[in-house]
Amino acid sequence: MKENMSWRKYIPALLYVLLLFGCLIVVVLVGKFAGHKGEEETSAFREETSSKALEQEEESSKEQTETEWDREEVSSEEDSSLDQGKDAWSGGRDMDLEALPEDGTEEEPYVPPAVMLVSDLHYISPNTHDDGAAFWKMVSEDDGKISQYSQSLIDTLTEEAIKNRPSALVLTGDITLNGEKKNHLELAEGLRRVTGEGILVLVIPGNHDIKNKNAAEYFGDQRTETEYLETAQDFEEIYHEFGYDQAFSRDVHSLSYVVALDDFHWMMMLDTCQYEDRNHVDGRLKDETLIWMEDVLAQAKEQGVQVLPVGHHNLLSESRLYIIECTMKNHQEIIQVFEKYELPLYISGHLHAQRIKKHKAEPGVDDDAYGVSEIVLPPYSIPPCQYGQVKWGEDGSMVFDTRKADVEAWARGQGCEDINLLQFDKYGAEFMKDVIEEQVKKTFGTIPENLKDDMAALYSELYFDYCAGNRMNWDHVRTTKAYRLWERLAPDNRYVKNMSQMIEDVKQDLHDWKWTKGDLPGHKGRQ
Repeated sequence: MKENMSWRKYIPALLYVLLLFGCLIVVVLVGKFAGHKGEEETSAFREETSSKALEQEEESSKEQTETEWDREEVSSEEDSSLDQGKDAWSGGRDMDLEALPEDGTEEEPYVPPAVMLVSDLHYISPNTHDDGAAFWKMVSEDDGKISQYSQSLIDTLTEEAIKNRPSALVLTGDITLNGEKKNHLELAEGLRRVTGEGILVLVIPGNHDIKNKNAAEYFGDQRTETEYLETAQDFEEIYHEFGYDQAFSRDVHSLSYVVALDDFHWMMMLDTCQYEDRNHVDGRLKDETLIWMEDVLAQAKEQGVQVLPVGHHNLLSESRLYIIECTMKNHQEIIQVFEKYELPLYISGHLHAQRIKKHKAEPGVDDDAYGVSEIVLPPYSIPPCQYGQVKWGEDGSMVFDTRKADVEAWARGQGCEDINLLQFDKYGAEFMKDVIEEQVKKTFGTIPENLKDDMAALYSELYFDYCAGNRMNWDHVRTTKAYRLWERLAPDNRYVKNMSQMIEDVKQDLHDWKWTKGDLPGHKGRQ
């Protein structure tokens, strides 16, 4: 009995071993299950994270593409440059793959600035007239402004600025018809379309813009006086976001300021107007402004910065036809400061005629000798409705040319059905000439109507070219039937003298200008 029962003493130990073995199997199974589940969760997390990162990357790329400035303009003469990405405003270059850094990203090349310059917009809002008798009386007595399409001209201008993407759109005064507050407010609203696209807009006043008691609205057969800007503060309040907020230097005595286009180029916007006591047609720089201006130019010279000064009134005597109230009263002092700091160029408006002229210290000075040049911008409000552009080169050179607003392209893009806008080049020129012809014919005495038409047509043709800066030829004019009629039937009429003065002023096309540092004393041109 004792032998049969002896094995029972091992039962507890055996059960203990079996229990340990069972626990071990459970642990292994649980571990494998948990590990498999963890791998699935980790994989899912990685896939979700990767998907989100990809979506963020695509969204970032999309936003960058949508906000990146495409500063390319392809003219009809340069269609072949499209694939190369040439930019008529800011320069361009083909991608050099060998020049890419090791990480494969393309470094942004330095591109010198280019500015779009517009003068004498004389904007009149459609909300200040009803296209009635009073409005058309004003237009017929004006100097050829195409005021009935003033809004279309502004819309074309803002559209071209957005398309061309200049470093800045610069308005050099007389931006409203006669300083009407409503015109100022609505023009500023239009300019916000440009700044809303990330393009800098710089504005200064002209003699029409502040304290102008000719401000009016035109409804029915009534011309009614309307509210105008009284002070410089009124002007700045409306236009502060168009240059004044961006200025790094302000003249506290005027509406003059300086804005940096980049580290090497500054725009100096000069307030040449006189409006404290009353509205003056002619201009000058205040003595305090001259001191401020010279301080800025001294700072620029020390830093190796190029400065382009812009004002409304003229620096030089630019016209035989318009000899009063155009050149600034203290222009000689201003010239001395400009030439002390060897500035190549000053840009103005006011004259309502395209001009380019270089200052000569005295008669007989060689044409190649240094002197500050002046470009007088054409009036944007008068057909052919031109504006200018200045581009800097990497070598410090400067190039200017004149462009015509493409109203026809704007009208087509708007789906416009107005035939005058769709054929604006032809319509605008004919309209401007018709206005001038009617004014000329009113000065004639008892001359047959058909002869009046011929004589007035010749004058209007010359006047159109005069404003646009198109070359005129005396030899050709003298041989025309119309000019011989002038000599025979109205030799003492003031328009005979006007024709002579206009032709003497414009003996060559005045649309292009260029300059290099080799034009300065002591500088050699590019070899």
